[in-house]
Amino acid sequence: MANISAADVLWLCPTLKLPADVVKLDLEDLLKYPECAGMASLSGSSAGADDEYWPIHTRIIMTFIFACLSIVGIVGNILVITVVFKVPGMITPTNCYLVSLALSDCLFFVATAPTEISYLHVTDEYIFGSIGCSMFSYLPFLAINTSSLSIAAFTIERFIGICYPIQARYICTVKRAKMIIAGIWAFCIIYNSPWLYLATVKEDEHGSACGFKLERDNWTYKTIFFGDFFAFYVIPMFLYMIIYGKIAFTLKKNDIRHQVTKKSHGSNGSRKSAILTSTSSNGTTNTTATTCEFQITRGGLKGSSKKSKNSVVKMLALVVLVFAVCWLPYRAMVMYNSFAMVRWDPDWYIFFSKTLIFVNCAINPIVYNVMSGKFRNAFKKLFGKSSSKTYYQHTLYPGGVRSSNGMAERRLLMTKQMSDEESTTQKF
Repeated sequence: MANISAADVLWLCPTLKLPADVVKLDLEDLLKYPECAGMASLSGSSAGADDEYWPIHTRIIMTFIFACLSIVGIVGNILVITVVFKVPGMITPTNCYLVSLALSDCLFFVATAPTEISYLHVTDEYIFGSIGCSMFSYLPFLAINTSSLSIAAFTIERFIGICYPIQARYICTVKRAKMIIAGIWAFCIIYNSPWLYLATVKEDEHGSACGFKLERDNWTYKTIFFGDFFAFYVIPMFLYMIIYGKIAFTLKKNDIRHQVTKKSHGSNGSRKSAILTSTSSNGTTNTTATTCEFQITRGGLKGSSKKSKNSVVKMLALVVLVFAVCWLPYRAMVMYNSFAMVRWDPDWYIFFSKTLIFVNCAINPIVYNVMSGKFRNAFKKLFGKSSSKTYYQHTLYPGGVRSSNGMAERRLLMTKQMSDEESTTQKF
């Protein structure tokens, strides 16, 4: 006879008076109370022969959390994709990889939210069928692995852009980024395809559930999970620590070099001739073809470039850190249970680890908006809420003014040749 926890009984029957020492009740005991007779009939099918299931209030809380995070995540990541493709100037190599990451996060929510929520309320039957079992097993792995490789791609791209700026002119291009992203998705689609075959609906005396054809103690099963864990989590994390350490060292070295250069050239700068045009953030363009004298410091230009690069690196490093922290609890549990004689999967830990995964997939758009001024401005432009205050963007070109399809910008016509590092600086 199935037992029902006292907490569940009091949740649906708040007027019921139970002794303080009562922890669980049999269904027959519930029938003795008229106000809980309906609950007894409902609980007969949902509880089944398995005494361990989520309390009702926990199911409601988990459903609310999963649903809210899914909505926030899908909407936020769709906005990231829209901003990059709709707002002029947002298509950069780094942003292309962020679009791939956003697409992976959206796919993860679409593939996991329905099953996770259904598991909370339907415990004795898998409602999506054999095809649904295969697809809802395959798509989450596809989303997870493409996310991991997209993060690896933008980490390497920033490493090349900062540590090897001259080579970055030819390596870190939008065209190459799109080719790499296509390769990532093609590889992951093929790599994860075995899950379409391995996933199957299993039936027993308690009902049906989506599982795998390989048993947990099968070495093929262990090899798959062990290889996936190290290839897409452990090894990348070690590489990220090395790469971001090298990036931090390079930025620090460039900062020291900049301070020395600034002292040797003085802080007053030099007077240069310029052609000045301006554009308002509300879309109104005011072009003034005039030549004026103004003060410009070499240190000021480099300082702006350094600040831009630092903000990008901090934002991307935070994305990597959030990914590592949020995925660690669940991946560690899966890896442990793949080799342990006795499974360790308490309900509270499963809830905690899965919530962290949902948070990871939903929080990236918020990180971009908080840490990137360019993304904030792009979101404002997308929603038509840009300030009417006139702002200036400056682009330096050695030897002349490059046309930009008639778009007005503040252009500084420098009479001296710029260094390769300055002229190839990529701004995020």
